[in-house]
Amino acid sequence: MAIHKHNSWGRTRSPKNIAGPPGTAAGIESSTTPLLSGTTGYQTVGYATENQRYLHVLVTDKHASTPAAVTVFGYCHAFQRWFQIPQLDLYSEASGGNAASITVGDSTRAATAQTPDDTEYRAYVIIGIDRVAFVGVTANISVFAACSTF
Repeated sequence: MAIHKHNSWGRTRSPKNIAGPPGTAAGIESSTTPLLSGTTGYQTVGYATENQRYLHVLVTDKHASTPAAVTVFGYCHAFQRWFQIPQLDLYSEASGGNAASITVGDSTRAATAQTPDDTEYRAYVIIGIDRVAFVGVTANISVFAACSTF
């Protein structure tokens, strides 16, 4: 008799890395072109959220000498469209009509010598969002992303 193994996350208290095993950086799109509905595979760009409630994002500097930003986009299967996740950070409760964008400054240190002060962390409510994608300059930053229910 085969043993059934669940392949979804279910309800998670601790954030689960959406890019793979713990410590795996998420991929960054260099433009929004892959998110366009006319592009082949636009429904599979980014990462599945498994219907979790919160998105946790940590952005680190790659010591590229200039501040860099990543913009967060969401996808809903019901709409079959990508859209900008609103800039509403759970901790600061800062909001606006713009897309969620996280900017991290140049730390002036190599990636291996950086401290926690050289990173930017945000958490977003993503109820109803089936996939998330990150758009930015891959040479300047690393993005780590996780989802949780609680």
